[in-house]
Amino acid sequence: MNYKIHNDDKVFPYLVIDDFYNEDEQELIWNELILLNALFKKEDGVSGNIAVDKDGLKKGEASRLYLDTLYKDKREQSNILKVYQKIVSDDVIKLYTNTTPSWVTFNSANNDFSQVSYYESSDYYKEHFDNYMHSCLIWFFQEPKKFKGGNLKFTQSFKTVECKHNRMVLFPSYYLHEVDKIIMKKKDMNKYLGRYCLTHFYNRV
Repeated sequence: MNYKIHNDDKVFPYLVIDDFYNEDEQELIWNELILLNALFKKEDGVSGNIAVDKDGLKKGEASRLYLDTLYKDKREQSNILKVYQKIVSDDVIKLYTNTTPSWVTFNSANNDFSQVSYYESSDYYKEHFDNYMHSCLIWFFQEPKKFKGGNLKFTQSFKTVECKHNRMVLFPSYYLHEVDKIIMKKKDMNKYLGRYCLTHFYNRV
């Protein structure tokens, strides 16, 4: 893992770790993502669309699957939910401790919620915040990259985190953030060559 603590802005610091999952873990995740592809876009209780604003308008376009709903009491069937404990490992907590004072609420979290989003051409997510204490994003895509965009933007601090495969970003959920539009060539569309985002939210209940 290669990390970078972004705390030059003391108000909105965040942690980035590249090469987060090792090769074996990535293979497990890819195996699951391939199986999940068939479920994207279906309205069956385990998938859904982007949130809406106060006027009922969608804040973006993408597909998502809620892993906790999909697997219910069979979380052991999910490779993603097998390997994600690395996020709360001692190594990551130590790095996050040096990133933001908010690490104390991350360390005390006793509840989490996971989803997988897939962004195809023209998909995006406008400015929003998450209703949790901490948000962890991990990006996956086939290499070489077949799209442009999909970067994470923290709109209050004007910071942009480039979308890179197997890059993890950890930050307090109240930060306003957005995803810029994915742009793909027509020949690469509808082949699941876009941007996957493994999202894990942490809270205390």
